[in-house]
Amino acid sequence: MIYPYLIPEGEISQENFAASSLPAEPIPRKRNSTCIKFLGQSPEIGALARWARPTMSVLDQVLRKTQEARIPFCMHLDLTYRCHQRCLHCYIPEAWRQGEGPGPELTTDQVKGVLDQLAAAGTFFLTLSGGEVFLRPDLTAILEHARKQNFAISLMTSGTRGVSRDILRFLAELGLNGLLMTLFSLDPTVHDHLTGTPGSWARLRATIREAKAAGVPVVLNCIAMRPNAGQVKAVRDFAGGEGIPLRLDANLTPRWDGAPHTPGLAMVPEEQKSLYQEVGLGQDLVHSQERATTAWDLGPRGCGAGESMGYFTPSGELWPCIEIPWSCGPINGEAGFTFLWENAAALRKVREIQEKGDLLDNRLCDMIRSLEN
Repeated sequence: MIYPYLIPEGEISQENFAASSLPAEPIPRKRNSTCIKFLGQSPEIGALARWARPTMSVLDQVLRKTQEARIPFCMHLDLTYRCHQRCLHCYIPEAWRQGEGPGPELTTDQVKGVLDQLAAAGTFFLTLSGGEVFLRPDLTAILEHARKQNFAISLMTSGTRGVSRDILRFLAELGLNGLLMTLFSLDPTVHDHLTGTPGSWARLRATIREAKAAGVPVVLNCIAMRPNAGQVKAVRDFAGGEGIPLRLDANLTPRWDGAPHTPGLAMVPEEQKSLYQEVGLGQDLVHSQERATTAWDLGPRGCGAGESMGYFTPSGELWPCIEIPWSCGPINGEAGFTFLWENAAALRKVREIQEKGDLLDNRLCDMIRSLEN
């Protein structure tokens, strides 16, 4: 998933940029022309891609270096699972979205402590999300602390709750790396059906306009499913006309409670490939003139889950990736982040799979699910 938007000037710091020393020669890459995913599993990488213009070789080298050194360069932290929307494709169990999550959410001070540990470990790109991240009343305090640690910060939100004009001015002044929001369709009926929330389309469109006016860098996400597949091209054209980077994804993350998604929602691989070809993925779909690429271009080690990327639940439990719900343990007490990152059995298992070098025709998360079945 390549998100080409600018890192604010001065954002790159020696304190956090753990991969500042790069090899002199470009690292050879393998290509997989059948892969239809954007770069990586994290919006932060796209920011680095834009920073690295005009060549992608710098990006490749940085990602390879951090992956080989197992530096947690890109981390994703969900601050809550609570959400006011009821999206049909959501992988978070309904009870969790209603506030009955597994364990209490980290307090403000605990979140700050996690961020301090990540900064010390070399994390540079930080994504904060949910649930609906704006349901955390302490979000601005957390963002201010993250800014002090010099992270490149991305914020994922529905865009329909708590994003006031005052908040947008705050985000613009903060130097946010990207405000990521999901637009399913230009048809309000289709969008609201998929979110399960009447009026969500109108509120989201207003937030997009207001965020752009405030100077906040907007990035749009479009999750393609059968109900909105025929309207993805219109979303692409809208994003292009507005000068907004677009992420397109037709893969649905399996629900964490093991329940199936709504019948008729997910597209089969043949439908996905046809859609990507129809909308021009790999043919300058990204409207900032950046080159679309794939995580597998980086070589046989795969996407970096558990090696240079990781995920934290709202209660402070570390996973290799949001798509790989294997607990590596909670970040509390003596078991701090560095200890878990270096010693967790789940991370060792994921790394062993990555090191085998046979992932070029498979997504790591899909391979792991096949091992579980």
